[in-house]
Amino acid sequence: MADETYFVNDREIVITQAWAVRCDGNGLLGHPVEYITLAPAGTAVCKYCGRRFVHASHPEAERVRREGRRAAA
Repeated sequence: MADETYFVNDREIVITQAWAVRCDGNGLLGHPVEYITLAPAGTAVCKYCGRRFVHASHPEAERVRREGRRAAA
């Protein structure tokens, strides 16, 4: 299953099946690559860009899907 990206209150949230993720800022300039673990909490935030990652098994994932606006692919 591919990652799902949503915006909730203009904040980017990525729902993922992975317990470890890679963030590079996704932009033209981006930021240094950061490897982030979601264990044990099931959520984490990139220290550079503030992108939030939520594991698909975390209860917050359903709230994000319900309340969020899906990002264009």
